[in-house]
Amino acid sequence: MNVTAELPSRGHMIKRLNNFILATMKKIRLRSVGAVFLGGFAGISFNSTILPTVISSLGFMDEFSARWELGGYAVYSFMFWAVGAWAARKTENPMAGAAILGLVGAASGAVLTIAAFGSETQLLLAGAGGGLVYGGIGGMLIANSLREPASEPA
Repeated sequence: MNVTAELPSRGHMIKRLNNFILATMKKIRLRSVGAVFLGGFAGISFNSTILPTVISSLGFMDEFSARWELGGYAVYSFMFWAVGAWAARKTENPMAGAAILGLVGAASGAVLTIAAFGSETQLLLAGAGGGLVYGGIGGMLIANSLREPASEPA
């Protein structure tokens, strides 16, 4: 007894796999997830690089010591910036995204400066200003690059 089975062509299987992958990506809202991760890692970058550089440029302390003082706040910075980037992405407007993430940056810069270095006015303004600039640029990029594509006319 000879049994034969017809297998679908390789091209058909690849098309089905591609359709499955695209459907799955649409379900999980990959753009929002991407914005959360980008924002979170921007928060870590701000916490470990931008803010220590700003503090050391004022001559308050060296960058290594500033990084050491801020080390315990990285997870909070990640969470705060992740939420801000998600909100900036939802606006789908670069200027609104810049405003939202800029405010998040200014707030986190002020809070981190107070928590790690005290509330001296010059330090507070420098930390908040660095966060405002860094967050504003990041918010503009996230809101513009991760917005939903325009739907194609039918």
